[in-house]
Amino acid sequence: MGKKIALGCLGIGLLVLVGGGYFAYTSFVKPLMSSVTVLEDIDQANTQIEDQSTYSPPESGEITENQVERFVEAQKEIRQGLESRLGEFQQKYEELSAELENRQPTLNEITGAWSDMIQMYADAKQIQVDALNSHDFSLQEYRFVQQSFYQALGVELFSYNIDQIAASANEGNFNMDMSQYENMQEQMNQVPEQNRELVSPYAEDAENWITFAWWGL
Repeated sequence: MGKKIALGCLGIGLLVLVGGGYFAYTSFVKPLMSSVTVLEDIDQANTQIEDQSTYSPPESGEITENQVERFVEAQKEIRQGLESRLGEFQQKYEELSAELENRQPTLNEITGAWSDMIQMYADAKQIQVDALNSHDFSLQEYRFVQQSFYQALGVELFSYNIDQIAASANEGNFNMDMSQYENMQEQMNQVPEQNRELVSPYAEDAENWITFAWWGL
């Protein structure tokens, strides 16, 4: 899974290469928040999610069989909706990954990758919204299941995603507090055995879905 994850996540990985997630955020993401107007459209798309309820994860951290089944079906819908777009995006960043194998990316390459990723996310957002509505997910429950699903497979996701960045940009909050997302990660460090058992049948499929998670889909 490792190689596919690395290639599929290069759009975000480029930001990490310049010195870590938080440095990338303050140096590159934060300035772009105020200039990329498409972030507002991304944030507004979340208002189309039918279930706007607040979701409180169980103290046990366990996900249910029903949640896993709904999540898997949502991933299949997103993949089907993005199939052609994913191919050209993947090819572009595999080529760039090869170019950067022995050197640091330039600022133009980093900002270009970020801009492409934002546009890709904007194009995909409606597909995600439709999938969540089809399978009765609120965005909060979906994020909990998504994080739990991949952590049970031994994959740690970033502590922030494009949805969160878009929401902060739409609110004019360019000093987003990253600690709340880091705290969420810390709370999920202990993976319940039930979660491992529920997600293990989907380990191979997850190689194709992990890209969505890194983009925040």
